[in-house]
Amino acid sequence: MEQLLERTKSESGGRYGRSIDRLNAALGAEISSTLQYIYLHTIFEDAGYEHLASIMRSISIQEMHHIEEIAERILFLEGEVNMNPSFATRRIKDVREAFEFAAKLEQSTIDSYNEYARMCAEENDAVSQTLFQEMSAEEERHLDIFRTEVQNIVDYGSQYLMMQSAAHSKNVAKKNKSHE
Repeated sequence: MEQLLERTKSESGGRYGRSIDRLNAALGAEISSTLQYIYLHTIFEDAGYEHLASIMRSISIQEMHHIEEIAERILFLEGEVNMNPSFATRRIKDVREAFEFAAKLEQSTIDSYNEYARMCAEENDAVSQTLFQEMSAEEERHLDIFRTEVQNIVDYGSQYLMMQSAAHSKNVAKKNKSHE
């Protein structure tokens, strides 16, 4: 029996081979999302949209935590960690388009994680299942933030972005005044 188990493990990538594959797929998506959100953070910051930049920065940091959690799980399952992004960063300058794209990324991730959690449950990998469920819940919070920003842009248009820029200018003036 023990020899059969060892042979099966080596042929299939171990008992958790499929979980490791899903975790690595999630890892690539998280790396790509992190890079995308850091890119958007820098673009928004450069444009003077301090609040919007801080949203992207905060969410990119949360995505980095997901990368760490996933990598740790893969290593625990004795898998090989694949630290490669699953897609290239899109160069988006339009704020509405950026938040719409981010919302699509999050929805796709939620759909994948829910499916991965179901599959892990079927394979009796409760810890990976729970990890996917917890990350899915956090991705839903990100999605809600992105949807809210899209709605603010739809509702208030360029006025919303002007308010963002004016707030940034006010903060810069404060900082400059305190250095005098």
